[in-house]
Amino acid sequence: MAKTITTTCFAVLLTISASACRGDDQLSSETLSSIKKVCPEAPRHPMLVATGDLNGDGLPDVAAIVCCKSTEYGEPEDEVLIILYGQQGGSYKIAYRSEAWFWGKRREMELEIKSKVLVLSEHCAYNCNPESWASSYKFKMRHNELILAGEDHSSTFLSGKDLEFEETSGNSVNYLTQKVSYWKKTTSQGYAEKRLAFKLKAPLSLSNFNLETCIINGFCMPTSVSMPKQ
Repeated sequence: MAKTITTTCFAVLLTISASACRGDDQLSSETLSSIKKVCPEAPRHPMLVATGDLNGDGLPDVAAIVCCKSTEYGEPEDEVLIILYGQQGGSYKIAYRSEAWFWGKRREMELEIKSKVLVLSEHCAYNCNPESWASSYKFKMRHNELILAGEDHSSTFLSGKDLEFEETSGNSVNYLTQKVSYWKKTTSQGYAEKRLAFKLKAPLSLSNFNLETCIINGFCMPTSVSMPKQ
């Protein structure tokens, strides 16, 4: 059974469902030691942790977003997604480490492992009116490699004297089927959607995933995909 430990302590608005707001409270000392080897600063900051079987071997694996670098004032400076595969006997071995991205104060993040799929979600944490946003990224095993299988983005804008008018737009990318969907929903005009195909040069391994690249470019694979315009 998948288990998600949500500890979004990095955000100004907090959602706390783990003891003392630290996902590492749920990890063994051996697992924490493995993480510390690649990110010595990690134990100093709250972690976002999820557990579940990712590679299909029947053993629980661990996904964790940790801080690998601190500012001179001791605050988190970056974030990294680390995957540890469960081993026979209960130990864990690091399988993947993403590229580092800048820590973001305005976003709130969640991790979940369910049905052998890792989902990383983020959304606006504060100052979200009249505009808010949300994104999610799905990773699956393909040919013994954990790759980005899809991503979803949406933004909502409220207008009018009483913020009674809502406009929501977004896109959904499936890298396995090589299809992208652009959609829009407004209070006055309803829902509209356009679906297009694209060509994928090569899948994106979790080791090359960088959340900052996804945010800047609007999607995660600017060099491997000629994404059609809506």
